[in-house]
Amino acid sequence: MLPIRCIANILIRTRTRVTWIGYPNTTGLPTIDYRITDALADPPNTRQKHVEELVRLPKCFLCYMPSPEAGPVTPTPALSNGFITFGSFNNLAKITPKVLQVWARILCAVPNSRLVVKCKPFCCDSVRQRFLSTLEQLGLESLAISSHLLRSAIFLLWERVSIAFPSEKCGITFLAEERQPFRRFLQLSLDTFPYAGTTTTCESLYMGVPCVTMGSLVHAHNVGVSLLNTVGLGHLVAKNEDEYVRLALALASDVTALSNLRLDLRNLMSKSPLCDGSKFTLGLESAYRDVWRRYCRGDVPSLKRMETLQQQQPHHEEVAVKSSNANKDDNL
Repeated sequence: MLPIRCIANILIRTRTRVTWIGYPNTTGLPTIDYRITDALADPPNTRQKHVEELVRLPKCFLCYMPSPEAGPVTPTPALSNGFITFGSFNNLAKITPKVLQVWARILCAVPNSRLVVKCKPFCCDSVRQRFLSTLEQLGLESLAISSHLLRSAIFLLWERVSIAFPSEKCGITFLAEERQPFRRFLQLSLDTFPYAGTTTTCESLYMGVPCVTMGSLVHAHNVGVSLLNTVGLGHLVAKNEDEYVRLALALASDVTALSNLRLDLRNLMSKSPLCDGSKFTLGLESAYRDVWRRYCRGDVPSLKRMETLQQQQPHHEEVAVKSSNANKDDNL
């Protein structure tokens, strides 16, 4: 990793600065010119404030390359075991109390359904117990029935809820190919909100597991919106919590349709713009060229921003002086 001074020096010498992927918000830095996104992740009517100027790519703002170790898509488990299994492999910090409330509504409405949740913090017993306690309060049983070692992870099964976490022997690092075996248990992924999944959603779709997500007017909330629409599953995007629940229940009620979608989804995704690296690169390069042309014309957002700040500075100083003089007069 480059030292901070080196990064700062590079930024100073760079003519145009662009931020892209890895952080779903503005950098807040007036010296950053652009942020790359798309029209679904950051809709034109977004309420999100940005220091940067948004550059919207023609399709999805990212491109996904599946792991070669992903393995084949397996048949829908519900056809043989007779129950629906929902799941989420998102970061535990994204699974808020509100998210759990909505998930509980879904599980309580689908008889004998299960929930599989997998993330690193479940290595800690107190974290697991607190999570399960929250679900119990929402009406979900958690009577332990068995424990299994699956590759590099402990997989704990409860009556309605299953949680998975890395075994002590293998540490806490999970590679993409180590996450995929868990997806064979799932029929439907439940996205988190207001901070949606990204890699977890892509991996789920590639393994034939559709995902229900919810849209809003900020980037972090809309990543799933962009991903699902890009692969042709825009009908799985909810506008609110009630619609999110209805979509999940509708999918869970038709196992045959879920099975057909599971078998078709990888091919659908592979042929979509989400996995078309060549076309994505052309779109990204076109955006770079547009940015460069603007620079050559002297149109640099950060310079305009800095000029505006400099013009405002004398005004702020004048206001400060007047305020100081007023205080002196009050003390006379």
